[in-house]
Amino acid sequence: MLLPLVVTLVSSTQVPALAVVATGSTHHAAAVRASAPDTTAAGFWADFASSRNYQLKALPGRDLLVLLPKERSKPERSIDLIERALKRVDAMLPADATTATASAPAAAAGLWGAADRPLDQGTMVVGLFRQPADFAAALAALGAAFPYLKDWTASATGLPGCILERPLFGACVDKVPGMEEWSPDHELVHRAAQLATIRRCGRQPVWVGLGMGWNVEFDVLKSIYCFPWRDSFVRATEHGGWENDLRRTYEKGKPRPVDAADLAAIRRGSFEVGDAALTWGFVRFLARHHGERLLPLLREFNAQRDVLGRVPTGDGRNWTMAADFELPAEEQARLIAETVAPDALQQAADWFRQGSNWKKPSVAKK
Repeated sequence: MLLPLVVTLVSSTQVPALAVVATGSTHHAAAVRASAPDTTAAGFWADFASSRNYQLKALPGRDLLVLLPKERSKPERSIDLIERALKRVDAMLPADATTATASAPAAAAGLWGAADRPLDQGTMVVGLFRQPADFAAALAALGAAFPYLKDWTASATGLPGCILERPLFGACVDKVPGMEEWSPDHELVHRAAQLATIRRCGRQPVWVGLGMGWNVEFDVLKSIYCFPWRDSFVRATEHGGWENDLRRTYEKGKPRPVDAADLAAIRRGSFEVGDAALTWGFVRFLARHHGERLLPLLREFNAQRDVLGRVPTGDGRNWTMAADFELPAEEQARLIAETVAPDALQQAADWFRQGSNWKKPSVAKK
């Protein structure tokens, strides 16, 4: 099955703020406010929802909107699945003193998709579209509002869904012709998990987003059906047999650590079962055995990307972010060693081999 490119655009044209007109008339000020465009996520999707017979629902206590067809008989099921996915992300990446509260939507009110969105703020929108034509119309609306998305949206209309970093938007089509094992429930859970990870931790290596999505999907729905960029046959064992795959892989030959180069080599646009098992397994290892270090690690990935991914402008006085920059393998390995444990990559490989018999070292090896 195919999952579209995770679009991550980090440099953009700044949108000017609305001017505030100072007058002595309260009535005039109220009129100015009433005529100002609604730049929130809800305002952006209101016309689309009404014109195409969709319902726009907010999750209580969450800065997230769900866009669903009005005829969907049990919208509460989709909303419940997304809420369960967000709770699992919260458990894996718990907010701390350095994060803004995720339960205060008012804090993120304003321009949806702003380039300077702080971490852990901004409204997420998850859409389930009844047919590809509606998804294409949604992409067209995004391309018209965000010029830096225009070329991509024009080429993505045939895809079954997407995940965007800016604005925070994830979507899938309810039914995809020709895809026998397509599951919108799994797609919603997986995409909501990836969006929540981006919102809290910023831009991540490809394996992190996939690993978070698959772990949440597995924990919430007890199997995996979301296979990014895959168009080959899916065996029954591939919906939940990755733990056994990892054990067999790391039992072979001389004991060796997980290679950060294998993680860093995972790119958008292709799917390989061994890579999928590795991303799922390594994120699962971190969450289960170094849970308190997972959020700091992902924050470090994002921070280092902001440093190393800068490209000077032609005049040499400013810089932009390279849209396709990926954190080098050696940098990822360094951050894992410094943030998690010096031998974290070896620990993960040992856990893959030994399973429940593995014991976490009391003192990390250098």
